[in-house]
Amino acid sequence: MCASALAACVDKESPGVESDTDTTASAVTVAPPATGAVDTGDEPADTSADPPDDSGGGSGAASAGGSDTSTPPETTGVDGTTGVPATGCQKVDLLFVIDNDTTMKSEQEGLVAAFPAFYDGIKSTLGMQDTHVMAVGADDGKALSNTSQCLGGGKCFCGPAPLCCANTCEGGNAETCNGLACAGLQISECASQYGAGRDYSNSGTFCNIADGRRYMLDSQPDLHATFGCAAAVGQYQTQNDKRPMFAATEAVSPAMNGVGGCDEGFLRSDALLVVVFVSDKDDTNENGGTGSPGGPQEWYDALVAAKGGNADSVVVLGLVGDGNMTGGGCDPNMAPDMEALAGGPAPRLQDFVSKFTHGAIGSICAADYGPFFSNGIAIVDQACDTFTPG
Repeated sequence: MCASALAACVDKESPGVESDTDTTASAVTVAPPATGAVDTGDEPADTSADPPDDSGGGSGAASAGGSDTSTPPETTGVDGTTGVPATGCQKVDLLFVIDNDTTMKSEQEGLVAAFPAFYDGIKSTLGMQDTHVMAVGADDGKALSNTSQCLGGGKCFCGPAPLCCANTCEGGNAETCNGLACAGLQISECASQYGAGRDYSNSGTFCNIADGRRYMLDSQPDLHATFGCAAAVGQYQTQNDKRPMFAATEAVSPAMNGVGGCDEGFLRSDALLVVVFVSDKDDTNENGGTGSPGGPQEWYDALVAAKGGNADSVVVLGLVGDGNMTGGGCDPNMAPDMEALAGGPAPRLQDFVSKFTHGAIGSICAADYGPFFSNGIAIVDQACDTFTPG
């Protein structure tokens, strides 16, 4: 459904990006040079609060709950007094790309805990009320195996949702799966697309994103909790690869954001794009690796192309393993760990971030991601000083 904008290539050597992360303290960040399913422990969630038919893609038309989803006036990007292009941010599109490998439980929890202050801080610092927020996983949602639990009356729950329901409902004893009726069950093609916004938690909770979208507006009821639902991408092995940068570039691609696309309307030409990614391993397709196609330069080119060629309209913040960086918070020989905050060196992801004027690397090993995101707010504010809406 969504063709990739990337072509395979041979990556270049990663530049010497340094980190000033204090290994004994919470995460402190630095802007780089401007050059089988596992049980997550979640309790089954009763999602019988009328989740929608999951057969469609795109934004949907029907309102999901009476919230104020009116569209703010469009900005033209031109100063009405001088007639010249205006600068500053009136709109921000926040994209979170979250690795859902088996070792990511603690890191996902750290992101969810840090989100409210980051989101609120951006809005208060910029003085704006027009934000899009979307969370995507690093794969296509097709797990090697599923967790499943059925209660009395054929009421079943499974993960990773929603694709797991296809297998659960075929078992013969299920009447409902994660609140969806098994009879005539239809699952959206978007549920198996790299870069599609998540509208279910891994454990099967329907996130109730307003108007059937796969991203949230500022008017979303209880937005902090809704993000926590969508960002609960789970931890599991998949039939296909974890490809965080492929997921990122697909999420902002014309096919996904155009009419009828899974993320229809998320990316706006007159909004600053802020990409946050969290992964405890590098994204590599070299030496037998099977990560995202291409390399740091191709990933950079794809994001910039999505913003009309304007690199200054993109902010990239990456929480990765930094044991290879000066002052990194992870040990140099550390590997991802299912039981603790940990991450292997990620030179390719670090190289990618270093290509952006507005970017920063933080340590995924930090006990508190708050300082990283506080610095991220300052970087977003700086980018907005010179941002010209498209």
